[in-house]
Amino acid sequence: MAVQLHRDIYRRQALAVAGMLLFTVLYVGGNRFLGLHPAGETELVATFWAGIALVSYWSWSGRSQNYRDPGLTIIYILWSTLFLTLSILVSPSMRFVMMLAYLAMLPFGILGIGWRAFLGICLVTVGGYSSLVLYFRSHGDELFDIRLELMLGASFALAAMSLALVAREMVLLREAYGRKSRDLKAALARIEELSIRDEVTGLINRRYFMRRLNSQKAVSNREGRPFVVAIVDIDALDELGALHGEGVMQSGMYELGQMLGLTLREVDTVAAMGPGSFGILLSGAGLASGLAVIDRLRQSIANAGFASGVLHMTVSAGVVEYQSAETVEGLIERAGIAAAFAAGEGGNRISS
Repeated sequence: MAVQLHRDIYRRQALAVAGMLLFTVLYVGGNRFLGLHPAGETELVATFWAGIALVSYWSWSGRSQNYRDPGLTIIYILWSTLFLTLSILVSPSMRFVMMLAYLAMLPFGILGIGWRAFLGICLVTVGGYSSLVLYFRSHGDELFDIRLELMLGASFALAAMSLALVAREMVLLREAYGRKSRDLKAALARIEELSIRDEVTGLINRRYFMRRLNSQKAVSNREGRPFVVAIVDIDALDELGALHGEGVMQSGMYELGQMLGLTLREVDTVAAMGPGSFGILLSGAGLASGLAVIDRLRQSIANAGFASGVLHMTVSAGVVEYQSAETVEGLIERAGIAAAFAAGEGGNRISS
């Protein structure tokens, strides 16, 4: 995102610099075409492009990346406005050409700065040209007909104000697009979260757990690292639901899921496999250590109270170690059979 933003800034800057280069060539070439050699022209052009080179270096070298306006748009436009104003002062005969340069330059500020700043630059531009008219009139320059200049100045001001209004609308549209883009990304993130999460427990769901197991299986086959899978089922789930009600049971299953997640290591995974059933992946563990971990969990659950102490539960667990070339579905089935056996033996125990 940041890289794309900088690319957009550099592209706009390159276009603006190319445009000013063309108008500079037109200014110098126009003077020669009219047979003019105004004093100070060479110094003015050299000074202008030295400033552009300095500002471009400061921006493109990354020294301005922490500025509010990393593209230095305002500096570019104000420096160019000063050049255009002085170019008319140096060569009044080229004023109509350079006024078009004003209007060609201003749109490059629309996307780089806020519309209020853009309006301010438009007013500075109009003020600069008005100052030139007054200067030449005060010096009796016959090129400047006050009536024509008033009409020209009014037209230029209207064009600049129109650009400012367009800039405001574009900025507002850009902000609205940005908000919608952020909202869409948040919605997509929420949808993705819901697609992998169980609503009751807040744990990842069975489908995502199977993906984790496939990844762990690939690591185990490649590196020979063992892992253990356990299926943990709440004992007498239907009887507990009938006794305490759905609300208490959902609260209890959520608290149990969070308890499992907080007790296990970060490299381990716990998932909701179905109503009252949880899947656990113990990465890098063998069967003996896996049995010890799950048995400690079983004892902790049996001694805990859930849903504000109203609900007391026990669990039966089946623990199996991955065997080479075994399918993930076969691994889950073995763990489920072991959990069912533990439940059939009276519950509150583990089996392997």
